[in-house]
Amino acid sequence: MKYSPLLLLSFILVACSDPQPPINPESVRVFEGGVGKVREIVADGNLAVVVHDEIPGFMTAMTMTFGLREDSVRHAISTGDSISFQVSFDGIDAWISRVKVIH
Repeated sequence: MKYSPLLLLSFILVACSDPQPPINPESVRVFEGGVGKVREIVADGNLAVVVHDEIPGFMTAMTMTFGLREDSVRHAISTGDSISFQVSFDGIDAWISRVKVIH
């Protein structure tokens, strides 16, 4: 089986790339006051689609996909849960860094 040089280069670049660059803790902003409902857990539990109210200082109410980087957050929530949460944002990615299931 023959592979084109461009295809091989693509595989090499993907294999050598770092999917998440190291985070500079000084560049991460934290936003309190997120409240919403988990619509879906996706990407093997690494992302949550959340329908949320306004997050003060960060964004208006919307449906958004947030990263779930910590096991404690991943294991705390399920589809359909109403949650209050904290969002961390490094200028590129936003993730739920603290969560509480509310009833």
